[in-house]
Amino acid sequence: MHITWTPALMTVLAAVCGSIVGAFGSSVSAWIAQHHQNRRDLVARKVSHREHLYAEFITETARAMAHAMQNNFQDASRLIPSYALLSRIRLSSSTNVVDSAERVINAILSTYAKPNLGPEEFQTWASKRNDPLREFSEVCRGELESLWGGL
Repeated sequence: MHITWTPALMTVLAAVCGSIVGAFGSSVSAWIAQHHQNRRDLVARKVSHREHLYAEFITETARAMAHAMQNNFQDASRLIPSYALLSRIRLSSSTNVVDSAERVINAILSTYAKPNLGPEEFQTWASKRNDPLREFSEVCRGELESLWGGL
C-alpha cells in the first residue's frame, strides 16, 4: 500500500502528533508538580513532628534541670519522661541532635550531684547564661532548616 503525502494529510498528521506531545507534556508536568507537592507535605509533617518532639524535650528537661538544682537525687522516676523523649528523638533525628540531647541529660545528672542552689544562687546561675538547652535548641533549629533546605 502506498500513501500519498498530500498537504491535508500532513496537516492532520502534524495536528495529531502535536496533540500527543502536548498531552504527554501536560501529564508529565502534572506528575512532577504532584510529586513535588507530596515531597513538601512529607517534609512539613517531619518538621512538625520533630518541632513538637523537641519542644516536649525542652519543656521536660528544663523542669528536670530546675528540680536538680534545688533537690538531691532521690527519685529516678523523675527522669523517665526525659529518657523516654530522648529515645523518641533517637528514632527520627540526626546524630548531632541525639548527641546534644544526651549532653542535656548528662548535665541534669551532674547537677543532681552538686550542692542545691538557693534562690539567690539560682538567679546568679541564670544570669551567667549557663543554659544546657541552648546548644540543643541551636542544633535542632539547624536540623529543621536543613530539612526545609532539602526541597
